[in-house]
Amino acid sequence: MKNQTGHEVIWMHEALSMSEKKHDYKDIVFIETELSGYRRGSLRAAIDLRAGRISWTDSHMWNNDFVRALSPKVLEHIRKDLPETELLSWATDYAKGIGHLMGSMTASFPQDWSVEIRFSDGEVLKACGVSNFPKAWSRYRQLIEEVAKTSFRLR
Repeated sequence: MKNQTGHEVIWMHEALSMSEKKHDYKDIVFIETELSGYRRGSLRAAIDLRAGRISWTDSHMWNNDFVRALSPKVLEHIRKDLPETELLSWATDYAKGIGHLMGSMTASFPQDWSVEIRFSDGEVLKACGVSNFPKAWSRYRQLIEEVAKTSFRLR
C-alpha cells in the first residue's frame, strides 16, 4: 500500500509475513509515538533522527508543545538504546496475536498507543495497541522521557 507521500506502509496484519530482521535499528530515520486515552487527551513525541530534533504535542496543554534540537550525543544515545526496546518486533508480535501476552496492561484506564517507524529506504512500519503495552514499553517510554526531558504519561 502506498500512501500520499509514496512511501511503503506496512500495517500490523501485513507484518505477519514480514521478518523483523528486514530492517535494522540503524535504518530508522524517524519515530512517532502517540498515547491517548478517553477523556485524558493524547501525547505525541516525534523524533527525527535525520534532522536531529524532537517535536512534542500535548492535547491537554498546548503550551507544553515544543520542538527541540537534539545534540549528536543525544542522537547517539537514542541509536544505542533503541535495540533494548525491541521496537522492531512490536508490530509482528501484535499481528501474530501474541502482543498481549508479551506486555503489561494499563493500570486504571484504557490507553491506546501507536508507533510509526520510518526507515531510510522509505518504508514505514506501524504498530498499535489498546490497553496492552509491549513488554519493553517501560524502557521505550524511559528513552522518550530522557530525550524529551518530560514525562510521557497521560494525566
